[in-house]
Amino acid sequence: MKKNLQQILKNARRVLILTHIDPDGDALGSAYFLREIMLKINPRLQAAVLLDPKHRNELNLFIKKDSSTIIGARNLKFKPDLTVCVDASDIERLYGSQKQKIAVCVDHHVCNKRFAELNIIDTRAASCTLVVYDLLRALKFKLTKTMAENLYLGLVSDTGNFAFANTDERAFAAALDCVRLGVNPNVVYNKLNEQLEHREVSDFAKALKSTTSHCGGKLIISLVSRNLKVDNRFLIDFTRRDKHAEVAVVLIDKKDYIKLSLRAKGAINVADIAARFNGGGHRKAAAGKIFDATLTEAKKQIVGYFGKYVF
Repeated sequence: MKKNLQQILKNARRVLILTHIDPDGDALGSAYFLREIMLKINPRLQAAVLLDPKHRNELNLFIKKDSSTIIGARNLKFKPDLTVCVDASDIERLYGSQKQKIAVCVDHHVCNKRFAELNIIDTRAASCTLVVYDLLRALKFKLTKTMAENLYLGLVSDTGNFAFANTDERAFAAALDCVRLGVNPNVVYNKLNEQLEHREVSDFAKALKSTTSHCGGKLIISLVSRNLKVDNRFLIDFTRRDKHAEVAVVLIDKKDYIKLSLRAKGAINVADIAARFNGGGHRKAAAGKIFDATLTEAKKQIVGYFGKYVF
């Protein structure tokens, strides 16, 4: 694995690092972390992370304001001779790929389609940054403070601040390594979770009122209309606290489709369900899309599917 990566990077001059649309903390942390490793392998590299402009607002506090980051494909000023990606299971989910050849894919999704020339996939990893961390250690490089900040960002994002079912000893051990290098958990938590505007708090309350239960209370669904500014992660993490719910779903009205977010508390594999709706993800957390439907129609589809095939 490490020899293949080193060989791929040996003659590269301009590398573009991609991640999925609507990136989260794990996507951003993995991209920056991998960039640091690449520069250690080949210090002559010009390497930049290309980000979807529609990234989550809280990431603005973590995005580097220099040449290491390009916001929006139209701002890409150089033609890469090598393209790699992180935290993406499908090339269709990549932002800015334009169907170009992907040399390296680093990921942890169970549904990864292995579309790159070199696929470094670990489905047991709680975050993609953990996969990058293993790569760092395989190359026998030391974890730096900057790397630790990116590693921890991915960890807390994908483990729900170490509360999700994917949280394990490996995740805690990596977090300890980060803290030992000076990463402050409280500072990271505040930046990720306590930056809502007043409108977002108000709109959250409106979306919460739309929440209904189905299938004997085992399924709980919330709707987010297009005029509401709501972080669906906060909403779905709150609604799934219903003690009877086994699966929480949030439907978000986008311009061209209805976004579907799913979270499971029990043994149900929502990644398989999301795959039925043009998506994928993890066993406990997944996403998909419903086309040519209103929120009400999409909700009817979801309730019907769960009633017939799940519950």
